[in-house]
This record gives sequence, structure tokens and C-alpha cells, in this order.
Amino acid sequence: MIKLISRFSTFLILFSVGAAILCGVLVPSIFENIKFIGELFINLLKLFALPLICSALIASLGDLSGNTQALKTLSKRAVGYMLFSEVMAVVIAIGLFNFFHPGVGSNADLILNGQPFEVTGQESFGFAKFILSIFPDNIFHALTNFELLPVVIFSIIFGIGCTLAGEATKPIVRLASAIREACSKCLHGVMMLAPAGIFVLVGSGVAQSYLSGDLKDNFAALFAFVVVLTLGLFLHALWQLLAVAFFSKQKVFQILKESLPVFSTAFGTSSSVATLPVAMRVADTLKSKPFATRFMLPLCASINVGGMMMYEMSAALFFSQMLGLDLSISAQILLAIACILGGMAEGGIPETSMVSLVVVFRIVNIPLSAISILLPLDRIIDRLRTMVNIFGNMCGVILISQSIEEDKATALMDETIITI
Repeated sequence: MIKLISRFSTFLILFSVGAAILCGVLVPSIFENIKFIGELFINLLKLFALPLICSALIASLGDLSGNTQALKTLSKRAVGYMLFSEVMAVVIAIGLFNFFHPGVGSNADLILNGQPFEVTGQESFGFAKFILSIFPDNIFHALTNFELLPVVIFSIIFGIGCTLAGEATKPIVRLASAIREACSKCLHGVMMLAPAGIFVLVGSGVAQSYLSGDLKDNFAALFAFVVVLTLGLFLHALWQLLAVAFFSKQKVFQILKESLPVFSTAFGTSSSVATLPVAMRVADTLKSKPFATRFMLPLCASINVGGMMMYEMSAALFFSQMLGLDLSISAQILLAIACILGGMAEGGIPETSMVSLVVVFRIVNIPLSAISILLPLDRIIDRLRTMVNIFGNMCGVILISQSIEEDKATALMDETIITI
């Protein structure tokens, strides 16, 4: 039975998504009593995903004694790609929303009707605050609150420390390798529950949106926004797909076919972190070097979230146009920087973009009540963003793997990495 489910897992997940949409519209009440199944699925994924990320980074980096030059090369190229991808995401958003102007002529009463609420005691957003957020004084507090970015940074530094320490830390590296393999097996078991979990998660979101009166009232105003945003997400994924096809010499159809489990899991869970095990497996089949996969994907899941950054930039521009605000180029650049830094701090976990939107909206004095207009559709849009995020991360890993394929320093790495 387990082998049968594994064999047809992609079909079952896609079927569960279709059934969830249908049931969410026709019989939305059925999800009221089974929401806990979706929450259970997400909790199980998070339960094993975080130990997997930590152990994979520590084991991979800690086994690089004598290969620090290769790590340096990989790190430079990985950071370079992530920054380029994030800049491309916000540039696409700026270009599309300045070209189509979907918010111009829309009814501003949607966000000005009634007195807008205010957030008091909001801390100023800046570079110093961002740096402090990724270097907490208590790593266990970050683990408890599932703050992925500080945990990833800690794991990277700790893994590099193990490499520099040499033989004395080999027991720690072996322990991390064992934890990585155990968590991987557990996650494979959890994925057997994916069809049921995804059915409930997607169905609950569709039912909530369908039953919401705000969704119907705001549909006309938001339709143009959703269309332009979806076009932007498509373009962002397209350039990465074409880049992988060109540099890795693989067919576009083959890449998309192999990526179907990634798309379906990302859409169902709305979490880049939860999709990591699937993305790692698919990346390996698409000519990614295992070392690059295990080093880059956990890091990218929390930093390279171009879809989220594009969404925040698009929302700010849309509501600015609705309110008649004429944003200068310098103001839009500041917005772009805020979206990139905010996305890096909030990435990897479902629906955290609402937190960053508060920061972004306050920069250009958009009433925070505008956020409530996005809430009915945010769950569905969030799933599209997650699909683009994790696919882009996977493409980046493949591209970096191809770029280091000729480096002699990476020859020893593949021998030390056990495929997840």
C-alpha cells in the first residue's frame, strides 16, 4: 500500500487540490470540523523539517576539511544568484505596475471607508534591526519560535566552525549526518499524508474566501491587481526556467515534468520550508550536485523569496495608484529595498508577508486597513508565490551546480554527501 501511494503520489496530490477547490465552493461547511488535519500535516512537516535543515547544513559544511576554498566559491555564487533573483523580482513588479497602472481609477473608498486603524509603537525598520534579527542572543528561542533565518545562519557558522576545528569535531559531524538521515526518513513517511493534508489546507482556504462577503465586494477592484501580479510571477519563473534549460542543456518539458511534485506540494502547503525535502530530491534528478543542493536550498528557503518580495512591491504600488499617490523613482527604490530585506527576514513560513506589508505600507503612508482587502485572497496568492519561490530556489541550485562543475575543488564534496 505504501509503495502504491508513493508511486502515484503526484497524481493523488493533484487530485486532492482539484477536489478541495470543488468542495470548497459546493460544500464549504465540511472543512469546519477537519481543519485540524491540515494543521497536523503542517506541524509534522515543521517538526522534522527544521532538524533536517540544521543537521544537513552542519553535516555538509563540517565535512569540508581541506575544501574551504570550494565553500568560499560556492557561497559567493549562491549569494550572487539570490541577490540577482530578488532584484529581478522587484524590478519586474515595478515595470509591470508602472506600465499597466492597474490601481489607477479604482475606488479608493475600499481602503478609506471608515477610520483606518493605526499601529502604535511600531519600531523603525532599518539595516541594524535586520542584522540583529538574524543574530539572536538565544538560538533556542529561535528554534522554539521556528525563526528559520537565525537557525540557518547559526547552522552555517557552526558547520564552518566544525570544518576549521578538524578532527576534534568529527563526532559532531557524524551525529549531524545520522540526524539528517533519520529526519529524512521521517519526512518521507509524513509525505504519505500529503494528499489528505493538502485537501484540507486548500479546501479550507477556498471555503473561507467563498463565504467571505469582502471577497465578492472587492473582486472587481482586485481582479486587475491579481492578473498583473500573476503575470509578474510567471515572468519571474520563466526566466529562471529558461536559464536552467540553457545552461544545463535540459529540455523545458522535462524540467517542468520533474518539478510537478514541487509545484503541487508548494501549492498545497504554502510553505517553502515544508517543500524542501521534495525540492531537494527533484533538484538532484535535474543535474544538481548534492553538495550544492544541501547547502543552498535551506538557505534559499528563508532568504530567496522573490515571489513574496514581488507581492509586497506590487501591493504597495497598486494601493498607491488607487490613492493617487505619485511615487518617485527614489521612493520606489526605497520600497524595493524594504521589500527585499523584509522578505529575507520573514521568508519560508506561510502567510508571513502580512507582517512585512505593515512595514512597506507605512513607508508611503498607505492606510493599513488596505491589508484587510488582501486577506480573502491572500491564501491562494500565497500558494502561487510559494510555487515560484521554491521553483526559483531549485533553479538557482541547478545553475550554481553547473557553474562549479569544472572546479577541481568540488570533486571530493560529492563523496562526502549522502543524498537525502
